[in-house]
Amino acid sequence: MTDVRMINFDDFCDVLIPLGALNSPSELHGLLCGKLCGGASLTSDQWLSSAWELLDIVGEPNVDIQEPVIAMYSITQAQLSSGDYDLQPYLPDDDSEMEQRTQALSQWCHGFLSGFGSAGIAADAEFSTDQAESLRDIASIVQVTVDDEVDRNEDEQESDYMALIEHIRIIAMNFYEDNLQEIQDKEKAVKSQANKNSTSKVVH
Repeated sequence: MTDVRMINFDDFCDVLIPLGALNSPSELHGLLCGKLCGGASLTSDQWLSSAWELLDIVGEPNVDIQEPVIAMYSITQAQLSSGDYDLQPYLPDDDSEMEQRTQALSQWCHGFLSGFGSAGIAADAEFSTDQAESLRDIASIVQVTVDDEVDRNEDEQESDYMALIEHIRIIAMNFYEDNLQEIQDKEKAVKSQANKNSTSKVVH
């Protein structure tokens, strides 16, 4: 596992606000997970390009935003490839209001679907029954809201929230494992092409 660490969720938000970012750190992380779990082989530069497009920040990205965005990429890659199901969706801390945490969970799922859909999956690709159901589950969580009914206490809401997080974790990592061979083949092709280009430059 990488020694790189993500900054606190609220600190990440504080970095984004002055830049006029339109989306949350959770949606950004969901986008990254969706791309990687959909089989995309992303370089750090490609990830930065995707991140800036989603965030639509004002002006040139500075080091304050570049560092956490790159850290997100490095950590997520390490979590997904560890083989230990280590992925942790990037969401507000447990002491945040449930409404904020639920909204962030919805945003993560929205980002995941966007990333998955832009990962380069063939238009005629067929999903297994379990995969199709998993994507429907992610889509339904996009619509999740805090249950304000009086007979729902905080402990029940907390339990439901944690269950949803565990569900999306498993879904994401299962997709990654399903696409792992394709991801590895793409990475080999990218490295092979880079080596050819390097050799060509030396020869000429």
